[in-house]
Amino acid sequence: MNITVRQIELNDVTGFHNALSSVAAEKKYLLTVEPPPLDRVHDFVSKNVEQNHAQYVAVAGDSVVGWADIVPASRQSMEHVGRLGMGVIAEYRGRGIGDQLLKDAIAHAWRQGLKRLELEVFADNKAAINLYRKHSYQVEGVKRYARYLDDAYQDVVIMAQYRV
Repeated sequence: MNITVRQIELNDVTGFHNALSSVAAEKKYLLTVEPPPLDRVHDFVSKNVEQNHAQYVAVAGDSVVGWADIVPASRQSMEHVGRLGMGVIAEYRGRGIGDQLLKDAIAHAWRQGLKRLELEVFADNKAAINLYRKHSYQVEGVKRYARYLDDAYQDVVIMAQYRV
């Protein structure tokens, strides 16, 4: 099946929410294990579309199968910082979709004038860490025992890149 990576549109909200829900339900890759309600996701996407923030989706047929967004911080004096969020549903991993999503989102974020892009990733998610390194992210630190879920602790790796 052909996969298209493009900037998100308002009619993608439900598909994006479904993809987010699917990845969150795995409890392995996202800090959240339950997605926000659909109305909050709609508000998030609407703001990103309205303000031309870097939010991209991978679409197979009529389904959103992955996403990447880099949204500027809302705190005063930190508007130059964008935070990455991304995911690809299980059945579509390993096909280069995350690579293309990340490439497009990063390019968009730089065009928007962001100066620092940051993310947090679980230390045991080696595939994601390698992908981020490929796209110039560098490790800045580790939060030890940052999450406790299902009787196990996970460290979180803090990564960033910047252009000043």
